[in-house]
Amino acid sequence: NPDELSMQCILIALNRFLQEKHGSKMAFLDGNPPERLCKPIADHIKSLGGQVILNSRIQKIELNADKSVKHFVLTNGNIITGDAYVFATPVDILKLLLPEDWKEISYFKKLD
Repeated sequence: NPDELSMQCILIALNRFLQEKHGSKMAFLDGNPPERLCKPIADHIKSLGGQVILNSRIQKIELNADKSVKHFVLTNGNIITGDAYVFATPVDILKLLLPEDWKEISYFKKLD
């Protein structure tokens, strides 16, 4: 059951796998991870009208009155708005960015 299992070991292994030049040789991909794993995901998002923004840091998650995401504020001052948001960040960074209004939500309490 994923609610009872720590993913730390798997995340460490995947992190190592994604950073290794020949990491795919020890797993399931027939090429390098950015090209064979990340690019198809990004292409799919783009094919549905989404936007993929790389090498950007989120400074703050701004919320609407109903606690849904209003927009992301990037460290360069840009504001990112959308219908749905996905961002990849280490858990420690997510915990720093988490809006106060979300810290009491049971889903996010599991980050502790």
